[in-house]
Amino acid sequence: MEKVTLALLIHSHQPVGNFDHVIEEAYQKSYRPFAETLEAHPQVRMSLHYSGILLEWIEKRHPDFFSLLKRLVERGQGELVGGGFYEPILPAIPDADKIAQIKMMADYLQHHFDVRPRGAWIAERVWEPSLARPLAEAGVEYSVLDDTHFLAAGLEPHQLHGAYITEEAGAPLKLVPSLQVLRYTIPFRDIEETLHVLRDGVNLPARLFASGDDCEKFGVWPGTYDHCYTNKWLERFFAAVESASGWLETSTLAAHLDAHEPVGRIYLPTASYAEMMEWALPPEASREFRNCLDESGHMPSGERFRRFLRGGLWHNFLSKYSESNQLQKLMLDVSRRWHQASAAKKTAKDSKRLLGEARAHLMAGQCNDPYWHGIFGGLYAPHLRSAVLRNIIQAETLLDKLQLPPANPSVAVETRDFDVDGREEVLVRNRTFGMALRPADGGTVSSLRFKPAGVELVNSLMRRPEAYHELVRQKVTSHDSSGSGPASIHDRVWSKEANLEALLRYDRYGRHTFRTYLFPAGKQLDDFNYLRLEENPELARGAWEYSRRKGGDGGVFHLSKEVQLPAAQGAQKLTAQKEIRTLAKDGVWRLDCRSLLSAEFGVSIPLALGLEMVFNLLAPDAPDRYFQANQARWPLEFQGEIDASELLLVDEWQRVRISLSAEPRPRWWVVPIETISQSESGFERVYQGSAILAVWKLEPPEWRKADCLLNVEISHLG
Repeated sequence: MEKVTLALLIHSHQPVGNFDHVIEEAYQKSYRPFAETLEAHPQVRMSLHYSGILLEWIEKRHPDFFSLLKRLVERGQGELVGGGFYEPILPAIPDADKIAQIKMMADYLQHHFDVRPRGAWIAERVWEPSLARPLAEAGVEYSVLDDTHFLAAGLEPHQLHGAYITEEAGAPLKLVPSLQVLRYTIPFRDIEETLHVLRDGVNLPARLFASGDDCEKFGVWPGTYDHCYTNKWLERFFAAVESASGWLETSTLAAHLDAHEPVGRIYLPTASYAEMMEWALPPEASREFRNCLDESGHMPSGERFRRFLRGGLWHNFLSKYSESNQLQKLMLDVSRRWHQASAAKKTAKDSKRLLGEARAHLMAGQCNDPYWHGIFGGLYAPHLRSAVLRNIIQAETLLDKLQLPPANPSVAVETRDFDVDGREEVLVRNRTFGMALRPADGGTVSSLRFKPAGVELVNSLMRRPEAYHELVRQKVTSHDSSGSGPASIHDRVWSKEANLEALLRYDRYGRHTFRTYLFPAGKQLDDFNYLRLEENPELARGAWEYSRRKGGDGGVFHLSKEVQLPAAQGAQKLTAQKEIRTLAKDGVWRLDCRSLLSAEFGVSIPLALGLEMVFNLLAPDAPDRYFQANQARWPLEFQGEIDASELLLVDEWQRVRISLSAEPRPRWWVVPIETISQSESGFERVYQGSAILAVWKLEPPEWRKADCLLNVEISHLG
């Protein structure tokens, strides 16, 4: 009798820019002990995927681990699976980049392990039907996707035990269902529960039980190291599988596909795993979707409904988070520039080197983690965003060397809807900087990329509602596990510190630079911090008229806006103008923003003008990053009012210095921007930069014609 086949695909990955000590802990608590336990059970075979980022890290710090992997491969116990080298969300990048990512990974495995991978791991199992063709063109024979994809295509649960074949324009690809029930029992339930699931396959015509899941759940997720290794769950599980050899066998996916033909043809809908599709929804829709799932779970025939309940598409993250959308569009712009430069077919050796280095940075900038947010920090993790942005900027800088004349310091200005939001942006760049000006969003600047340091200076995040914030308000600390092991992170939440609900406040505007606030003169710092300024919303977020004026080698950008202010004698027309000048010389970038306000009859009440800047230097309490004024220093987490002619922000780690000055002399209101995000280790506050408001308070006669100038000078330390 043909045996039931258990085919596990264990996936290991760490994001670009993750902290070295975090990766080291994952290596010691998960990657190495898992592989060592597997080696100790030679009858157990499975497929293994390591992202290229992680393999490069291991190669540098633990090269002996490669010897362990080679032994597993050589004796047929482990099959190495490919995928995108930097673990991109494949539908979010161009087809040419998809193929390049997959071939880069295949070449790496060929070089180090003398094997060419046949399968590919699809990051976050984000699938679109159009993926079949570029995957096949990159040499991929098969991939593993969640059973939710197959059920949504109309399969019955008993039909999930064999591989299927799909195609796009005649390009074939085999697809294997990954069973959710195994994802939830391994390693969180009693071993017998998994064996019981597998025994159900004895009477099935097709008997493949496949599962693709994270290696981090075997040691990194809370409580799993003791469970899997101290208490030897993994050892006992492998031993139990070996003892069941009379009816159960293990196999690599490639070996199983060699021995079994596909059980049918299938075309899967756009989907990801169930939790991802829930996270992709807007907060209210996410809560309603969760309620539908819970309600159907209590219905006598709820499973009939649940298989057809699906959340949002991964691309919804680009509409849910404008920051993610800007990040992706910056990456796509660099990809477009790279392909243009490559098509120029420059044969000079130095040009080829620059193109190669630029492509490596571009692909690193496609790493998926900071483009979305779910149960892990993702987009909410500034160090992950900054790492991807740094790679994008480094690719920009290399392409500048190929495409911009070295002796020409002038700026290139392009006006177009670069982020596809239906409104035009102004893109400004030269060899020293890149800038995105948004006339339609308050005449603000959403990106300040300083190329000498490879750093995005804004890099902040709008505080917005999240579905899990309700749990923060309820002060939920944990959900109990329903099995003998630790709870899955999908079933467990807790707070890392008390009173986090006090930080749940939501911004009305994106966290950009040069946003104009006009508000009652009696408002104080706390009103700015708690979003109680009662500012004129049309000036703050309305569409400003834009025109460009020539200004030597730099750029001069003029914005204007007319608003109506309430007055005792009736509405008073106020004309606001904002002129942004930018100039880079000798690696120093100077930005001047002049604000002009004029009213025909003067405003009868005292008002205050504020010009907001947002900068994120990442580490709120690190001694090498600080504010400085009047020979005093404060950490970046500082909150307060500073009376000084010049305010400095210094980042000795990224080697950046930002000098702020203004005429007339303002007061500086400084508040940290802090979000509450969800991660595998619980709810936590995250510093997303500082909002700095230059405040000028003027009495009524002065509003007849107000003129305030803010100077920003950005330089590279050393």
